[in-house]
Amino acid sequence: MNKTIKKYITVALAALAAVAVMFTAGCNIKSRQAFEGGDEELLRALGLLSDSANASADSADRYRLAQDHFIIARDYERRGFHEAAFELYEAAYGFWPYSSFLRKIVADEYMRRNRYDMALALFSDTGLSALTPDELRTLSAIYRRLGNMEKAAEAIEALGGERTDEEMYSLAMLYEAMGRKDKAFKSFRDFFAGSPRSAELGVKMVQLSVGERHFADAESLAVILRSVRPNDAAVAALLGTIKYLGRDTVSAVALFNEALKQDSLNEDALRTLAHIWLVKERYPEAIALYKRLTALGSVAPVYRRGLAFLLFHAKEYAAAEKIFDELILADDDGKDIAGKPELHLYRGLVYSQTKRIDRADSEFRAALALDPRYEEAWKELCYIYILAKDKEKANRVVDEYTAAFPNSAQGWRFRGYVLNMREKHDEAVAALKKATEIDPTDYYSWFEIGSILEKRKRIDEAAAAFGHVLRIHPGDAQAANYLGYMWAEAGMMLDSAKALIEAALKKDPDNGAYLDSYAWVFYQMGDYEKALHYMNRALEQESVRNDPVPYEHIGDIYFKLSDYRAAEGAYKRSLELKTEDAKRIKERLGEIKNLMRGKKGQ
Repeated sequence: MNKTIKKYITVALAALAAVAVMFTAGCNIKSRQAFEGGDEELLRALGLLSDSANASADSADRYRLAQDHFIIARDYERRGFHEAAFELYEAAYGFWPYSSFLRKIVADEYMRRNRYDMALALFSDTGLSALTPDELRTLSAIYRRLGNMEKAAEAIEALGGERTDEEMYSLAMLYEAMGRKDKAFKSFRDFFAGSPRSAELGVKMVQLSVGERHFADAESLAVILRSVRPNDAAVAALLGTIKYLGRDTVSAVALFNEALKQDSLNEDALRTLAHIWLVKERYPEAIALYKRLTALGSVAPVYRRGLAFLLFHAKEYAAAEKIFDELILADDDGKDIAGKPELHLYRGLVYSQTKRIDRADSEFRAALALDPRYEEAWKELCYIYILAKDKEKANRVVDEYTAAFPNSAQGWRFRGYVLNMREKHDEAVAALKKATEIDPTDYYSWFEIGSILEKRKRIDEAAAAFGHVLRIHPGDAQAANYLGYMWAEAGMMLDSAKALIEAALKKDPDNGAYLDSYAWVFYQMGDYEKALHYMNRALEQESVRNDPVPYEHIGDIYFKLSDYRAAEGAYKRSLELKTEDAKRIKERLGEIKNLMRGKKGQ
C-alpha cells in the first residue's frame, strides 16, 4: 500500500476515533464550538483562525481541516495520546503549511525522534526573516545537531534583539568553535554587557574553565569581562588568579591590588595575595591581609585559624599562642574534633620554640589523644627531646612511635636519629636502612646513613648512600657538597669532588660551607693560591664565622704557603671556637713556634 495513502488512512481513523470519543462524551456541534471558542485567541495567534471569506473553496476546506486536526490533536495531547497527537499535528501542517506554530511543533517532534533532515526540510522554502523567534531557535538547534555551526550561528544572529543572554553566550561559543575570534569576542562582549546576571554567569564560566585547567580560555573570557566591567573587583581578582596560575606573579599582584582598591574585603584577592606573600616569606604583608580576612563574617574563624598558623611561621609566637588558646577554648564543646588535633599540634610547636618542653609534650599528647593516627604529632614529640639532647626521653618516645606505626619509614628514621644521638651507630644505620626498605625514596634516611658512615670513615659505603640521595634529588646542593667534601677530605676522587661542589655553588654561590669545601679540593690538588682565595671568600660569609673548621683549613693553607704568622692566628681562632681537632692544632702550633724560632736564628 502507498505510504501516503496509509498515513492518511491512519489519520482519518484517528480523527474518527476522536469524533467517537467526543460523541460518547456528549459532545455535539455546540460543544465543539465552545471548545473552539475557548481556544479562539490561541488559534488566531497560531495562524489557525482567520478570515477565509476571500479564500478559494479549496483553501478554505484545507484551512478548516487543519483547524479540525489541530483541535483533535490538542485534545489527544491532553489525554496523553502523544503519538496519535503528533500524527494529527503533522496532518494539520500538511493541510495548512502557513502555520509557524504547527511547523515548530512538527519540527520539534522530528528532532525528538532524531529525524533532523526531515525537521530541516520544513524550513527549506522559508527565509530567516520570515521565521518567528521560536522557529529560529528551533532551526538553530537543528543545525547544531547536524554539525553545521555556521548555519546555527546565522539563525541565532537573525533573532536580533530577541536574543537571550544564554543565546548570546551560545553564539559566542559557536563563533569560537568556528575559529571566528572577532565575532566570538563581540558576542561575548554583548553577552557580558547584557545584565548583571550575565556577568555573574560569565564569572562562573571563567571559574569553570580554571577548574578544568583551561587557562587560555579562562583568560580570554576574563579579559572580555574586564573590558565590559573595568571597575568590578571580582573580575579583577579572577583575572589575577588566572595570571598567578599561569606563573605571571607580577601581573597577578597588580590585579589583586587593583581589586582591593575597588573592594577592600574581596575574599579571593585577599586570600591569594596573602598566599603569594607567604610563599615569598614576606610575612608582615601576608599577616596584614589575613587580619583583613578575619573581618569577613561567617568565614572569619577559618581565616583566624590561618592567621594563627601564619603568625607561628613568622615567629610571632606570643601572638600565635594567644589565637591558638582562643580557638581551642572556643571548641571545648568538641564539635570540631576534625580540626582540633592540628590546633594542639601548633600550640605544642609554639611551646617547643619557646623552650617550654613539658607543655609542648602535653600538647602533642593532647593531639594524639584526639587522633592516635596523627603521625606528625609523634614526629614533633620526638623532635623536642632530640633538640633538647634528652637521650632517655627521646628513646622512650621513639619506642612509643614505632610501636604505634611499625611500618612507618619516618618512625624508623627517627629511631635511627635517636640511636645515633646515643652513639649506637651500627644500630642507627640498621634502623635507617629499615626506613629505606619501607620507602626507598626516603631522602633524609639515606642522607643520615651517609653522614654516620662518613664519620665512621666508611667512605665507600657513605658515598653509596649519598649516591642514593642524589638519585632521589638530582642536583641536591647539600648532598653534592657533602659527598664532594668527603672525597676531598679523603684525598680521593678529586675531579669528581670538584664537579660536585661546583654544582652546589651554582645553586648557592655565597654559601660559606660550599666555598670552604671548594677551597679544600684545591688544597688537596696542591693549588694553595686558589685554595686561599676561596677560603677567604668562605670566611666573608656570616654563616661560617663561628665554625672552627674553616679556620683550621685556612691555617693549613697558610702553613703550606709558609705564612706562619697568619697560620698561627687562624689556628688560635679555631681553638677559641672549640675545634674537635684541638690535639692536632696544638701540635701544629708547636711546630710553627719552632719554625719561627728557626727563622729568627738564621
